[in-house]
Amino acid sequence: MAQFLPINGVAERYATSKHSIYRWIRDQRGFPLPIVLPSGVKRWAVADLEAWEATNRANADEYA
Repeated sequence: MAQFLPINGVAERYATSKHSIYRWIRDQRGFPLPIVLPSGVKRWAVADLEAWEATNRANADEYA
C-alpha cells in the first residue's frame, strides 16, 4: 500500500519549513509535486520523495 505525507510530514522529513518545500517545488523543477485529492488536500507519495532523494544523492556524488 502506498504511503503519503502531508506538507508537515515532508517538511519534517527534510528538517525544513513548509515554505522551503514550496520554494523547492517552484525553483527545483525535479522536486515531486503533491497529489491533490478530490477534497483539495495535498499529499506527497513517499515513493516519489525517495526517488527524488536517490537522484539527488547520485548528483551530489558527482560533485564530491
